[in-house]
Amino acid sequence: MTTPMLPVPPNPMVSHPNRMGLGVFGLNVDCGCAITTAPERLRGDDWAGNLEVAKAADKAGFECLIPVGRWRGFGGESNFNGVCYETYTWAAGIAAVTDRIAVVTTSHVPTVHPPVAAKQAATVDHISNGRFGLNIICGWFGPEMRMFGGTMMEHDTRYDYADEWLGVARKAWTEPGYFDHQGRFFNVERGFAQPKPLNKPVLINAGGSPRGKRFCAEHCDVAFLIMNQASEEKMREQVRSYRDLARREFNRDIKVWCYAYVVQRDTLEEARQYLDYYVNQHGDDAAADNITKELGIQTGIFSPEEAEQFKFHFKAGWAGVPLVGTPEMIVEQFETYSGIGLDGICLSWLDYGAGLRDFVRDVIPLMEQAGLRVPFRPGADAAAAE
Repeated sequence: MTTPMLPVPPNPMVSHPNRMGLGVFGLNVDCGCAITTAPERLRGDDWAGNLEVAKAADKAGFECLIPVGRWRGFGGESNFNGVCYETYTWAAGIAAVTDRIAVVTTSHVPTVHPPVAAKQAATVDHISNGRFGLNIICGWFGPEMRMFGGTMMEHDTRYDYADEWLGVARKAWTEPGYFDHQGRFFNVERGFAQPKPLNKPVLINAGGSPRGKRFCAEHCDVAFLIMNQASEEKMREQVRSYRDLARREFNRDIKVWCYAYVVQRDTLEEARQYLDYYVNQHGDDAAADNITKELGIQTGIFSPEEAEQFKFHFKAGWAGVPLVGTPEMIVEQFETYSGIGLDGICLSWLDYGAGLRDFVRDVIPLMEQAGLRVPFRPGADAAAAE
């Protein structure tokens, strides 16, 4: 006798009922997002720690887990992100031990052929019962991309490649039988892929250039932004620009998320002291300099004060938005980011285990009181979104 299939719930990253969605970012890589040698930093080979944080975020009602796609580190004393888990297999392992949270793979498209990626994605989607998301990365770190073929494509060509890559993957996800594809980058003869994903994979991209924004607006469900923090109005314009482009050019709606580093303490002074401890006293300046040079960010364009502020911010959490202070202050900051139009923020901490524990205990109840989140009851959030 065949067991009846249970209905597949929608992916929580795009279906949640909250004014402010929550995720965990960078759990799979050494140091997470903090460019530091502080001893309590995240370890990139701590699978037990990954499971503990993932399960805790799932139990607390977080919407997603987004890993960093990384193949090598950035040097310096920490060799920042150099020890890390591969993200398709990481997502499969995390999916098997969680119940509700969206589990994302971050995939450099030049490193994996689209029918292989599509098959892996469908597998993780089945393991997770429809909770899979794909964060599409075109490849910006030259030494990494030269590990796969010896060259790195010109910037806009990377997005042309991603356009076609995604087209092939979508055929694998949707075509009921065999399919063919002949294009500029791929030639697939009688491609075949079964089973299909249970849910349409949620597609994510962090493109910030004009070409990257267009890719996001045309194809993706979620834009994952590095925020322009010059002013609140600049951030509001940035968020609006993605939504306006998607609606105007492609008649689509798109969610907009960003990421943040969290430093939560009983007083603002204690939070600032902890920031100083892991950024100034233990920050890895050599690794930070290597990253900014690779990104083409020249601190010489800043005044000396601006350059120091930028460097501090980058080491604190990969230039994510700061959520620093008491629980009450952090909730006020969430209110600001909700007000500029963000749908969700992925969080990182220096110590993920302790940081998430304190955040769930102290901040989430205040977010519920402020109307940023509804009290989490498994199954109730999906019903409320319908």
